[in-house]
Amino acid sequence: ARAATVVERAAPGIRRALARGTRRGVVVGLGAAALGGALFVASAPAAGRAAAFWHPLRTLAAARMPVRLWVDRATVRRGDSVTVTVQVPAASRATLWTRGPGEPWRAASLALDSVGRAVRRIGPLEADVFLRASSGGRSSAERRVTVALPAFVAALELTARYPAYLARPDEPLVPGGDTIPVPEGTVIVTSGAASVPLATVAWRQGGAVSRLAVTGARFAGRLAPIVSGTWRLDVATADGGALEGEAPQLALRVVPDSAPVVTVPVPGRDTTLPMSLRQPLVIDVRDDHGLSRLQVVSWRVSRTGKVGDGVRESLDVSGVGDRAIVQGELDAARRGLLPGDTLRLRVEAWDNAPAPHVGRSAEIALRLPSLEEVRAALRAATRGLVETADSIAGSQRDLGERTGDLAQQRSRDETAGGGRRPPPGVQPGTLPFQATERAQAVAHEQEALEQRVQELSKAVEEIARAAQAAGIDDSAFQARLREVQQLLQRAVTPELEQRLRELQEALAKLDPDATRQALQRLAEAQQQLKAELERSRELFQRAASEGALASLAADAEDLKRRQAEWNDTDARRPDSAAAARERALEERADSLAHGIEQVGKDLGSPSGSEAPLAAPQQAARQAQSAMQRAAESAGQGDQAGAQRSGETAEQQLAGLPDALRTRRDSLAGAWRQETLGALDRALSETAALADREQQVAAALRRGEGGPATRSRQASVEEGTTAVEGQIREAAGKHALVSPQLEGALGFAKRQMAAAREQLEQGDPNTGEAAALAEQAVDALNATALALARSRSQVAGARSGSGFAEAVEQLARMARDQQGLNGAARGLLPMMGPSGQAVLEQLRAIAARQRALAQQLERLQAEGGSGAAGALAQEARELARQLDAGRLDQQTIQRQERLYRRLLDAGRTLSGSEPDESKERSSRPATGDSVHLPALLKPGATGGGPRLRYPTWEELSGLTPEQRRLVLEYFRRLNAPEPR
Repeated sequence: ARAATVVERAAPGIRRALARGTRRGVVVGLGAAALGGALFVASAPAAGRAAAFWHPLRTLAAARMPVRLWVDRATVRRGDSVTVTVQVPAASRATLWTRGPGEPWRAASLALDSVGRAVRRIGPLEADVFLRASSGGRSSAERRVTVALPAFVAALELTARYPAYLARPDEPLVPGGDTIPVPEGTVIVTSGAASVPLATVAWRQGGAVSRLAVTGARFAGRLAPIVSGTWRLDVATADGGALEGEAPQLALRVVPDSAPVVTVPVPGRDTTLPMSLRQPLVIDVRDDHGLSRLQVVSWRVSRTGKVGDGVRESLDVSGVGDRAIVQGELDAARRGLLPGDTLRLRVEAWDNAPAPHVGRSAEIALRLPSLEEVRAALRAATRGLVETADSIAGSQRDLGERTGDLAQQRSRDETAGGGRRPPPGVQPGTLPFQATERAQAVAHEQEALEQRVQELSKAVEEIARAAQAAGIDDSAFQARLREVQQLLQRAVTPELEQRLRELQEALAKLDPDATRQALQRLAEAQQQLKAELERSRELFQRAASEGALASLAADAEDLKRRQAEWNDTDARRPDSAAAARERALEERADSLAHGIEQVGKDLGSPSGSEAPLAAPQQAARQAQSAMQRAAESAGQGDQAGAQRSGETAEQQLAGLPDALRTRRDSLAGAWRQETLGALDRALSETAALADREQQVAAALRRGEGGPATRSRQASVEEGTTAVEGQIREAAGKHALVSPQLEGALGFAKRQMAAAREQLEQGDPNTGEAAALAEQAVDALNATALALARSRSQVAGARSGSGFAEAVEQLARMARDQQGLNGAARGLLPMMGPSGQAVLEQLRAIAARQRALAQQLERLQAEGGSGAAGALAQEARELARQLDAGRLDQQTIQRQERLYRRLLDAGRTLSGSEPDESKERSSRPATGDSVHLPALLKPGATGGGPRLRYPTWEELSGLTPEQRRLVLEYFRRLNAPEPR
C-alpha cells in the first residue's frame, strides 16, 4: 500500500518529464527533415548530369548518340589556327585524334562540360591536318583542315640590256636593297612567275608605273628607268589575296656619262706631314669608260694665311683602263715649308672621252706641326698610355680572380656532385652548357687582353720614335721606354698562350676534368701576367714622368729663346703686332706652367711637404705675368715698360730648363733609394719574424701549445702578410727585385697556418707543429738571404729600374750559347765510332751547357726574366744529350733555336746601355729617321701593272661585291714582292 502511494505520488512528474523529451525529439526530427529538403532542392537534382537519374530512358538514348566534331574553318592560311568543337552526349571525357599527311594519329584527352561539349584551339598550322574524336565505343567522322597554298613570287629574272653604243653584253641583276648602278638608257627585261594566278603586275617608283603583261601565273615586260630610285614590283593576285613576304625591289642608280671619280685613301684625310717631309700617296681613280691623265696639284699655305702658287706633278696612267690604284710620293722638302705651314693638295683626273671630263678629289691638308705641338702631343699620348696600362692591369687582375673562382667552383662541383645525377640533358662525363659558356668567356677575354698588351707595346714604341722626332733624344727616357716595351713583350709568355690553347681544346672536347685543370693552369699563368703588367705599369709611369720633364725642359728652352728674340726686336718697336706676338708667348708660358703642374701631380709629394715642382711652376707663372705686362706695355706703345717686363720674363725663364732637367736626373736616384728603403724594411722585418718564429718553434718543442703560443704564431703570420706587401711594392719599382720572394714567404705562411691548425685541434700535436714551425723559420731565413742579395744588386745597378742589368745577363748568356753552338758544330764532322778525345771535348761542352742552364735558373729565381725557366729546361736537356755523347744535326738545330730564343728574351744586343751620367743632348731628325713601307715607295709597282686588270666587259656578269673582290685580288697580285 505504501509503495502504491509512492508511485501514485511520483507519476505526474514522470509523465511531465517524458512529455518534454518526446516533444524535443519531434522538433529535432522536423528541423532535420526541413534542412535535408532545403539542401536537396539547392543541389538542383533535375539539372546537369543529375537530371539523367530522373530521365533514365532519355539518358539511355543519349548514350547511343554519335560523337559530333566540327571546326570553325575548313581552309586556313599557313601559320593560322582553327577552333575544334567536340560534343559527346552523356559523356564526361573524350579523345581528340590529330595527324598530318603520312603521320600516325596523336591523341589528346578532352574534359567535357555538363552538356558533353569541349572546345580546343589547334595551331599554328604549317600543313594539312586530319581530325576525329572518340569516346568509349563511339567516334566521329574524320575532318580535314586544309592549309591553303601561300601566294608568293616563285621566280623572277632580271636582265639589264645596255645601250648598243656601249658594246656591253647583257647582265643579270639581283633584286634587293643594294644599289645597282646602270648606264643611262638601260632597259631592265623582267620575267617571272607566282605560285597563284595573277591579276596585274607592275613596277612602281613614286608616281611612275611600268606595267607588265600577265598570263595566268606568269608575267613579263620591260622597265626603262630614267631617274634613279627604288622600283618595287607590285603584284595583285586573282583572288585578291596578299603576297607573303616583302615585295621584290630594285634599287637603281642611273649613271650618266660622268667625270672620273678620284679618292686618296692614303693619307685619306687632313693630317700632319712626317718628319721626312715625304708624304706617301695612294690614289684610287676610276671612270665609266677609261682614263687618260692624272695629276697631283699642291700649294703652300703659310701660318699667316698667304697662299702660294700651285705645283702640278703628273702620274702615268696610260693603258690602265677604267680603274687604277696609283702609288706615289709628295716631296715637300723643296717647298720651303716652315713649322706651322700647311701644304694642301688634290688629285685631278681626265677620262678618254672626245670632250674629256675632269674629276677632282677632295682637298687634303698636310700640316707641318711646330716642335711645341709635337712635344705637347707626346706628353698627352704618354699620359693616355699610363691610363691604358692601369686599365689593362686592372682588367687582368679581375680576370685572374674570376678564372681562379671558376676553377675552384669546378673542383667543388666535381667533389660535391660525385654521387649526384647530372642535370637533365647532360650526359655523364660531359661539361654543362653554363660552365662551358663561362669558360669560353674567360678564354675570349684573355685573348682580348693579350691583344691590348701587344697594342700597348706598339704604342710605347711609337712614343719613343715620336720623342726622337720631337728632339727629345734623352738617353734615360729612351732607356726607360725600352725597358717598359720589353717588359710588355715578355708579359705575354708562350706558357700563357699554351695554357689558353689547352683550355680551348678542353672546351672543344667538353671534358670537365681537362677543363678544370686547364682553368687552374691558366689562373696560375694569369697571376704571372698580372705581376708583369703591374711592374710594367709602374715603370711606364716613371717613364712618362721622365719624358714629360724632358719635353717641358725643351719647351722652356725654346720659350726662353723666343722671349729673348722678342726683347731684342719687338720690345724696341712696341705696337699692336708686337703685343700680339707677346700674348702668344704668354699663352705658351701658361701651357708650360700647366704642364709642370700636371707632372708635379703625377710625381706626388709627401703630406706636409712642398710640391716637387713648386719652384719651376712658380717661375713659369711669374714669367707669364711678366709677359702679360710686356704685352700691355707694347700695346700702349710704352717701350721702357715693354723692355723691362720682357727682360723680367727672360730672367724667370733663364734657370727653368736646367731646373727641370735636374729634377729629371734626380728621379732615378730617388727611385733607387726608395727601392732600397723598402728592401731594408722588408729585410729587417723578415729577420725579426724569423727570430720570433724560432722562439715559437722552441716553445713547441718544449710542449707549450697553449693559447699564448697560438697567439704568437698568429702574430707572426700577420707580420709575414705585411712583409709580402712590402716585397710586392719593391718588385713593382725595380726589375732586380725578384717577385719569387713572395713565393718563399707564401710557403712560410702556409707552414705557419698548418702549425696553428695542429695546435687548434682537440688533441694538440705540438711535435708536428714544431716541425712545421721550423720549416717556416727556414723559409723566412731563405727570404731574408734573397732580400739581402736583391738589395746588393739594386744598390749596384746603374739604371733606376734595374731592368737593363737583367737584360744584359740574357745578352751575355746568348753570346755564351753562340760560342757553344760553334764548338758543337766543329765537332759534328768528327763524330764516329772511335774517338775518345772527341767524347771528352763533347762532355766539356756539356758542362758549359749545364753551367748556362744554372745561370738561367738563377735568373728566373731572381725574377729577372719570366722566360728563363723554359730556356733553362731546354739548356739542361741539351746538356744531357751532349753528356751522353749524342751529337747530330737535330741537336745543332736545337742549340740554334735556344740561341735565338735567348736573343729574343734579351733584345738589347743592337746597342749598349746608355750612360746616364754623361751629358744628354738632343739632335734634329735626319733623313733616315722615318722609314716608309716598300709598297708605298715611288715606283714600287713599276711603270704599270704586271697583270692586266679585268675590263668592265669581263666583270659585268658579277655582282658589285664580287667585282670588288676580283679587283682586290688583282691589286694584290700586282703588288711588289716583299724584299
